[in-house]
Amino acid sequence: MVSPLHQKLGSKLAGLIRAGTFPCGARFPSIRHTSREHRVSISTVMEAYRHLEDEGLIVAKPRSGYYVAPPKITADRFPTTITKSSKPIRIERASIFETVMATQGDPAYVPFSTAAPDDGIVPHSKLAAITREVMRKHGSEALRYTPPLGRRELRAALSRRLFDTGLKVAPDEIVTTQGGTEALLLALRATAQSGDLVAVETPSYFGILHLVRDLGLRVIEIPADPRGGLVVGALESALKKHRIAACVVQPHFQNPIGSVMPEANKKALAALADEYGFTIIEDDVYGDLGHDGSRQPSIANYGERVIHLGSVSKTIAPGLRVGWLVPGAHLDEIRRLKCIQCPWNGTLSELVVAGFLDAGGYDRHLRRIRGLYAAQCARTRDAVLRHFPDWTRVNQPAGGFVLWVEMPDGFDSEGFTRAALDRGISISPGTIFSASCGLNHCFRLSCGFAFGDRTLEAIATLGKLAPHYLP
Repeated sequence: MVSPLHQKLGSKLAGLIRAGTFPCGARFPSIRHTSREHRVSISTVMEAYRHLEDEGLIVAKPRSGYYVAPPKITADRFPTTITKSSKPIRIERASIFETVMATQGDPAYVPFSTAAPDDGIVPHSKLAAITREVMRKHGSEALRYTPPLGRRELRAALSRRLFDTGLKVAPDEIVTTQGGTEALLLALRATAQSGDLVAVETPSYFGILHLVRDLGLRVIEIPADPRGGLVVGALESALKKHRIAACVVQPHFQNPIGSVMPEANKKALAALADEYGFTIIEDDVYGDLGHDGSRQPSIANYGERVIHLGSVSKTIAPGLRVGWLVPGAHLDEIRRLKCIQCPWNGTLSELVVAGFLDAGGYDRHLRRIRGLYAAQCARTRDAVLRHFPDWTRVNQPAGGFVLWVEMPDGFDSEGFTRAALDRGISISPGTIFSASCGLNHCFRLSCGFAFGDRTLEAIATLGKLAPHYLP
């Protein structure tokens, strides 16, 4: 019996996908292109593509086309939720941290440890054009000190952008900062004093942990689920035993596990903040990087005890050093602290970012880099699953550009990291994402740089090394 034409075409295309002609995350040929190249009707191609979608081989993205779908990860290949005891602790710093940080920006290393956009992703030509326009328009004014709250042009642009997250804030309710780190520092100083207890996710971005430690604060580690983020029930249990001043959370595409908090969890977290009187510090630096183009709402939509913060380090360029806070009820205190701590931001950078946001270039840029990050995450994940042992677990983030890899208990990620560095590959061991220097059986891979032969070779090398670091 002769198979229908669309089935023959679908089988041929499926074979090309499985053979690696079209790697996961790559853009798939358009319907018109396939119709022309295979000399079949558009309706035949559409029917073939529907079968490929049903098989989970390709996915359609609105206004973008078709892409090769990432491999489906079964439950036994997905990272587990890390459980920790709910005891307040002082933060320790992993001894390997400085060694890993010393490789940042060094072209001799494959930069899996650098959670930042690759040079090719930064819109340098557009930023250069805006910089020239800013200097022509403002002259020497662009090189003066900023007002303590930041340039009004930027705060107005951010006010319009934040509307997409559900935040309806006036420009004077926003404080701009020198990157997201200063925003975090101001939020912590406004909500906690030395000796106070702060809840953090585990695993958690190491920059948060270092700030908490340097301010003389104690932490309590709250498990974060690789899919749903902060486990709100675990936080509630901790609140019944301890007084917590603040809870730092990355609700969208969390670094390092890529999780996204469901709306119900955000509501529950906001309700706990109201009930127990603590402040939620919402670190939303990855919020614009959803691979499907969607923008998740801020936790501040569900309660008033929220400080929302962000930056352009992951979306535009880290070297611009532009961040911001929406302090809510802490506005007066954060204004005071900003005037004391570092009242002057980079005027030129703020005017350039304001121009980029207002000129419409930001939305086009986001559409481009979301697709790039999605493809790079998918290809890197696929390579890890192919080259690492079968007992390796890896997440499947819906946004951002970091992968969290979990190995069996007893795996030595710090030893593994040192061996990788000796081979010109820089990765981030799990210990630097833990307040207690735990998680030594995990590590993070950044996918912020272009995937190519060098990347694939590095992953193959890591896959061969991995079994040697089990007990």
